[in-house]
Amino acid sequence: MKIAFYAPVKPPDHHIPSGDRLIAQNIVKALQIGGASVELASRYIAYSKCDSDKILQEKKQGALEEVEKTIAQFSNDPPNLFLTYHPYCKAPDWIGPAVAAALNIPYVTIEAAHTGQGFENGGDRWKNWRMEAQTEFSKADLHLCFKPSDKDYLLKTLRTKTPVDDISIFIDTDSAGISKSISYPSHWRPNTPVIYTAAMMRPGKKTENFRIIADTLKPLQALNWNLVIAGSGPEEAVVKKLFSSFSQDRILFTGGLEHDEVLAHLSKADLFFWPGWKEPIGMVYLEAQSQGVPVIALKSMGVPLVVKHGVSGLLAPEDDTNALSENLVTLLSHPILRNDMGKTAKDYVQTHHSMEAASADLMGKLQNLIASHRQNL
Repeated sequence: MKIAFYAPVKPPDHHIPSGDRLIAQNIVKALQIGGASVELASRYIAYSKCDSDKILQEKKQGALEEVEKTIAQFSNDPPNLFLTYHPYCKAPDWIGPAVAAALNIPYVTIEAAHTGQGFENGGDRWKNWRMEAQTEFSKADLHLCFKPSDKDYLLKTLRTKTPVDDISIFIDTDSAGISKSISYPSHWRPNTPVIYTAAMMRPGKKTENFRIIADTLKPLQALNWNLVIAGSGPEEAVVKKLFSSFSQDRILFTGGLEHDEVLAHLSKADLFFWPGWKEPIGMVYLEAQSQGVPVIALKSMGVPLVVKHGVSGLLAPEDDTNALSENLVTLLSHPILRNDMGKTAKDYVQTHHSMEAASADLMGKLQNLIASHRQNL
């Protein structure tokens, strides 16, 4: 099976790390594990941070120019289907549907979604972008969804007859590739729990999550812990200011890290703490658990899909920061519980969110679609 793959937010080998990039990489790996040949259909980035109609038309025109190039790219050896990861209002896919139609192959989306952003004063700043995205991914022959909210959106909003199916969120659980070695500051005492957190330092919900971390830790400064904060971005100075009242001897800012460095830090940490306020999925939760690290987070949006409360971590209600603080104290104060939960976290991810299990499920769904499409030719 040959699959043309496209990610309109950013290509899987983009130089800026993100959850989107990681999921795209993992989808490609899962397809390859299942025996598929995967070819990147386009590196075109349809994503925009701005809802400008002028940018919308420029992005659309650029995509339409890519369509002709992509059709020519596959003209001598067409793929069996075209698969697009994460088309949504800020990153419509104008390429996949057009190429699939021209080559007479099925068009499939994974995580076709919408954003909750842009609705102010009863309006919708992204309305025109949203309509473009919906028009295009309504042409799909199959939608695969990580989250129930996306599935509901497709079924209720689009009212499409296109099959909508579930797929588990997954990661590569093979940690053998960790080659980086990391060290903590020499003055950090052994047996002091290390809390690790990591995210891009961007305005909005990312910065708000860092604020929640700082507010949660402020009353816990009498407890024994050290904190590693990984990430960089335009709000780095703002994030550092949030922690300026803390003893800097117990905090390590690493700056931006490559993926193998993130895994190396996780393999040495005792806790992973990222509140996950308004977090759609949070792939780093799975990575932390796969390294045997229990999670502290909020029961917000997609977090419960990847963290099982009481098994692989402790989740607090989204609006209850006191419960979040209590959960953190519980794991900081009980090393045996922390260690046991780390072990069950690793088993949980291996059993429910491994790439091998996801590969078999994904390939089965795609093979069935291709077979059905051939029968209808």
